Parts: sequence; C-alpha cells; structure tokens
Amino acid sequence: MTTQPDGTPIQYTARGTVPRGDAAYALQRIEHMLEKVSGRVLHVRVTLTHEPNPALEHPARAEVSIDVNGKPIRARVDAGELREAADLVVDRLQRQLVQLRARARTRHRWLAVATEHEWRHGGAPQPAQAVSGDRPVIRCKTFALEPMTPDEAAYEMDLLDHNFYLYTGTDDAEALTYRTNDGGYAVLGPDGVPVLTLAEAELRLRSGHEPFVFYRDPDRHRGHVLYARHDGRLGLITSTHRDPRQRVSS
Repeated sequence: MTTQPDGTPIQYTARGTVPRGDAAYALQRIEHMLEKVSGRVLHVRVTLTHEPNPALEHPARAEVSIDVNGKPIRARVDAGELREAADLVVDRLQRQLVQLRARARTRHRWLAVATEHEWRHGGAPQPAQAVSGDRPVIRCKTFALEPMTPDEAAYEMDLLDHNFYLYTGTDDAEALTYRTNDGGYAVLGPDGVPVLTLAEAELRLRSGHEPFVFYRDPDRHRGHVLYARHDGRLGLITSTHRDPRQRVSS
C-alpha cells in the first residue's frame, strides 16, 4: 500500500508477473493525476495485471477505482504493455474527472456527450466478449434501481467505465442504456423487453454476438441482465424494488 501526499492510502494489487519498474511507473502516473483532482479523494484502488501469455493480444491490464467526494469513478484498460495500460487508464480517468467537474457546475443532471449522438432504440452494442465453454453464472448481483433519464444513465455509465447501465425509466419499469459499437448510446425498454427464463437468456447470449441479454422473468416481470464478463464467464444483474441510494451497472 502506498500513500498520497494528502494521506489518502492507495490500495495496490498486482496480479500475474508485474515488474517493479512498471508498477512504480503506473503508481507515479496515478499519484500525479490525483494531485490535480478538484475534490477530496476518499479512496483509491489500483490493480495491475500482466499475464505472460503469447496468445493474448493485450496481456497487460490497469484498473483504477477512485472515490471523489463520495462519487465512484472507475476505469479499466487492456494493452500490450503495462506502461501503455497505465498511460491509457490515466487518460481515461482524466476525461471522467472533467465530466464530473462539468456536471458539478450545472444544475441539471444530463450528459452533454450523450446528446451529441442520436438516441436509438436497439442499436448494435459494442462487440461481445467471447463466452468460454459451458460456464455457469458465477456472479449474481441484486440491486434496487434509481429512477433517471437515459442521459443521466449514460453519464453514470461513463463515470463507471461500463458498457451498460440498468435503471428505472418511465412508469417505474426498468430500462437499459448502453454504448453502441459506433461510440453512441442506445436504450432498451421499458417496452419491448423479452420475457425469458434464465436458461433461455443464457442460450440467447451464447448463440448471439451481443455482450448482454436484457430480459424480464416470467414470474415477477422484473428486469435482469445476463452478460459476458471480461474473463469469458457469465454474470447476472437482477433488479428489485427501488432505492434512490443504489445504482447498478457493468
């Protein structure tokens, strides 16, 4: 564990074979970025991963999670080398911090970047992560959803560096905002969401080319998202009754 000049500890984790020089470079870049943050940094977690596998196109990964005045910001980047991953993740975090400051200066909760794109229903999402073999769902998360607009959901999704964001839309029904493969944003729901069992959703995910399946269960008609994780396994997000203090994304 290392410490910032203001005393905030940085929780650092190395996975795989991470050279000390690369780790020192990454932590120095991140510490330098944090010195310029306009707000109190409450928590920082850094994970560096390097898998020396010649079959991997991007064996290096940098993941950073920051809490600024109670607002979580996350970024994850895969690259050919750890120093490249560190540079890219810092660049991404800096853009997210600019968004955070811009929103703090406005009275309305909306995302300027999102409005530059035409909102679409059912646009093509970003390419799917390959699902490895016949893997069971290994992570299930249940959340109460916060009511918001698609623009607000896109803003939250970008701060967390995720590809989709599940929330409560109109008529207290779940909707999903996600990033498309052309850099835009699109919305699924509240209408037109298929009713599926978990087994049917898994079959659809494995047989298709999309990174997630948004569906409603046949019993309670609550929203669920079955998605392909970065490790090729499956994760499941399930909604429950609304609580404005909680958010969910991936």
